[in-house]
Amino acid sequence: MKPTLSKPTLSKKPDAALDFAEANIKKARESRVFNAPEGYRRLTINLREDLHKKLKIAAIEQDSTATDIIMQLLEQELTRIFHGPHKKG
Repeated sequence: MKPTLSKPTLSKKPDAALDFAEANIKKARESRVFNAPEGYRRLTINLREDLHKKLKIAAIEQDSTATDIIMQLLEQELTRIFHGPHKKG
């Protein structure tokens, strides 16, 4: 006999809904494809289309990746902000 799947209801078993939700969370975590490498964090941003296009073109022209370019720009800008001539203290 083929098992049937149905969403749990609270009337059948009080913890069934929680069990169902936790199972889906576990399944989602196991199937994630976009995990950041060890020591890194993922960041999602919204870019204007023209900036995105320029970024992709720059990555191709530099035989690089968009991630590499963004990280380099962030490192340069954050160094300037935190260690620039206008930094007090």
